[in-house]
Amino acid sequence: MNARCRNATIAGGLLLSCSLVFGGWTQLDPGIAGAEYTGVYFLHGNTQVGYAVGAEPDSLGGEPGLIIKTTDGGNTWEQQYSPAASRLRAVYFTDVDTGYACGDFGAALKTANGGASWTEMTVGGTATLTYVSFPSNSQRGYIGAYPRSSAVNVLKTTDGGSTWVSFSLGGAMDWSTGCAVANDSTGIVFGLGAFIYGWPAGQYQDPQAPDCDILAASYSESDNNRAYLVGNDTALGIGIVRYTATGGYPKWDSVTCPAIPLYCVDYASPETAYVGGAHGLIGRTYSTYEIRATDDPGVSTAITGICFPNGPDTGYATSGPFILKTTDAGGVAEERAPVAVRTGVTIGSNPCRRGVTLCSDENVLVTVFDAAGRAVLRQTASMGRSFLPLHAGAYFVRAGVRTARVVVTD
Repeated sequence: MNARCRNATIAGGLLLSCSLVFGGWTQLDPGIAGAEYTGVYFLHGNTQVGYAVGAEPDSLGGEPGLIIKTTDGGNTWEQQYSPAASRLRAVYFTDVDTGYACGDFGAALKTANGGASWTEMTVGGTATLTYVSFPSNSQRGYIGAYPRSSAVNVLKTTDGGSTWVSFSLGGAMDWSTGCAVANDSTGIVFGLGAFIYGWPAGQYQDPQAPDCDILAASYSESDNNRAYLVGNDTALGIGIVRYTATGGYPKWDSVTCPAIPLYCVDYASPETAYVGGAHGLIGRTYSTYEIRATDDPGVSTAITGICFPNGPDTGYATSGPFILKTTDAGGVAEERAPVAVRTGVTIGSNPCRRGVTLCSDENVLVTVFDAAGRAVLRQTASMGRSFLPLHAGAYFVRAGVRTARVVVTD
């Protein structure tokens, strides 16, 4: 791999990053020893002014929150004072002056002067706050939460962060990890155990992956019915990507993706989304239902945040001590063979009524066995959704190399 190094200097209190170039990605090191970056946001339509948040671990084992800012596309960074005593995970700006950041143990901050000073907001509780956004205007905003025990929690403000109100969605046994909001009338809260709940319709949504934990989602700005979400199959230990063009109803469709854990997603343009995962993987949509790895960014730590503020070409990502940048869509080569692509089959619901619904990433031979081990049905399920009609009873469904027990009711 060909890597080029640029030297670092310090001038006028600014940190000029040392950068390494790996294919389509440049490693930006803002120069703060021991820093760990977990989230990144650039002003909408602006590839020059942006912020990254994370933690600056101290000698006592603490992780006080860290905020840095660039005004020249990542060439230089300035550390800003953060009153947060814990790691920050998400950051969002409504304009050049007004911004918000949130993170562990209920940490929530606001700035009204472009980050020159940050003040703490009172949001209540000790949940890990994973998402913040003001999608419709500067007064109404949302924070997604990962509570410390089983619960579903979304925070909302209607006065620019002066007060926040918690509202619960879903059921008593659901456990949220975050939310995604397209506008005041379209959003989802999601979490552990394949939990997705949409509002304002107030209905559960089906990711067609019963053993998955969902960690992030992103809506298309041009069409709020379209969105991608990412998570991890807890049974297999690999990532999942789902797509909807119908607002998540009735189900989310399966997307072929690299077979490693995934943590973040950004819907960068009407035709392009990016995902980030373990081992420094950044993937890009090759088609609506297929994601392939971009050029290797040269890092081994997980990609925990990703932002493409002005279309699919120029974007930024966070990965441990690094901030990554691309100006050519990650250098993805359309003719390159996909890397570690997953082929998966999921069962829509279990128990199920009058048959089994499958969602497959490719055409696959399916064999259904009854409780006595007799093959009662054998057919090829087409890529996408397939329905196999069955009488009530217990069955074993073998699809490809996977076998699952299902119960069919009338």
